[in-house]
Amino acid sequence: MKTSRRFRRSRGFTLIELMVSLIAGLFVAMAVVGLSEQATNTFHEEARTAASEMALRTAVERLRADIQRAGFMSTGNAQHDPYIAHAPGSPIMPTTGTYNGLYRLAGIHLYYEGSAALTPLSAGAGFAPDAIELGGNFTTTDDYVVRYQESGTSSCGGTRLWLEIDSPPMWRILSQSDPDASLEAAFQPVSGSTFAARVTDDTGHFQYIPTCAGKAAGVNGTGIAATAYVDLDTSTTPLLTAQQTKTNGGSSGLGVGKLRVNPVQTVRWELRPIDTSKTGDAPYAALVSTAGDKYELFRTFVDITGTPTQQVELVAEYAVDLKFAFSADLDPVATQARSLTVYGLSDGRNKDIADDVTTNIAALPQRIRSVHFRLTTRSAVADRLDTFTMPVANAQQPAYPTRYCVLTACASGQAGWARLRSITTEAATVNLAKLFY
Repeated sequence: MKTSRRFRRSRGFTLIELMVSLIAGLFVAMAVVGLSEQATNTFHEEARTAASEMALRTAVERLRADIQRAGFMSTGNAQHDPYIAHAPGSPIMPTTGTYNGLYRLAGIHLYYEGSAALTPLSAGAGFAPDAIELGGNFTTTDDYVVRYQESGTSSCGGTRLWLEIDSPPMWRILSQSDPDASLEAAFQPVSGSTFAARVTDDTGHFQYIPTCAGKAAGVNGTGIAATAYVDLDTSTTPLLTAQQTKTNGGSSGLGVGKLRVNPVQTVRWELRPIDTSKTGDAPYAALVSTAGDKYELFRTFVDITGTPTQQVELVAEYAVDLKFAFSADLDPVATQARSLTVYGLSDGRNKDIADDVTTNIAALPQRIRSVHFRLTTRSAVADRLDTFTMPVANAQQPAYPTRYCVLTACASGQAGWARLRSITTEAATVNLAKLFY
């Protein structure tokens, strides 16, 4: 009897109790797994959003910096700049020829809706992205004192400008680990491509001359024995003398300080997909979307013929829209009233102000005082079920969506919508601020 009681007190769970415990534990485990999965998805979603936001802000600041250098150590409009040296009775600058990029050199050249054709999904979403070219000095803040010029000795048979070694700009170059490469990179940021140099004379007039494509500049020797030079292609664009230009500037002879020279480039900003058939895009092959639903914001150097080079910089992934608008002083030169005309981001008149100056003589890119722009990127993953449009009470800026369909078409309730992030900001064109021609 005592043994039976002892067995009853020490017996374990019954089968039914074990089954109930297992089922209850399973429900708890399923809840924990579900919560963990949701937390993980939320974490990755927020990480993607943060990365997209950071890339957007970085791209905006990069673009803003370039806009603020528009016209820096260059010209606002090569076709009308009164400070460009030229012979009496001749045009300030040709409008056609080999160096189309030189002839249409301007601080700002807008390609209105210039990225739309290459971004069909953006166009389907109601966007019409622009492209823009900015002209100026984007590689250095220095101009270099010319010691003397020598005809027929450049690497392409033109004029060689020998630089004054004992000057602050050259001290900075000589302090580099490779002075020859540093000076070359300033005047020729893309190897084998032709860019331009601005030559300033002692009257304050300018000439824009192509540099040699083979080697634009360089340094020979080291220390006090070093010599430095810039090579110009003067075969089709000669370096004019004061005798040839009369009162319109020009080189007035030998001597330190008679001439100064600095590099000039053009950079192009646009939206487009990665094209692995292009040499410049090849490094980004791993980022190509096989679905064809991915566009990027690119910054590219444009050579002096107006052709984009192979120096391509991918600034932001998953870009879907890029729009520009201008504030311009369009009053007559004589009044200089500084009364700004402000255009909206969807106003087609922006093109008229910053059009190609070789084909539209009425274009006034030199009168632009600030640039408004909007850059929009999307999340990398479509994670929303429906679209959403923010109402905007402005006729020049229609309602703007906050969702983007990454498919050829998205139905309501379909998980094909990606979230959008947009920044609209403004950059002052400080180098164009005093131009009234």
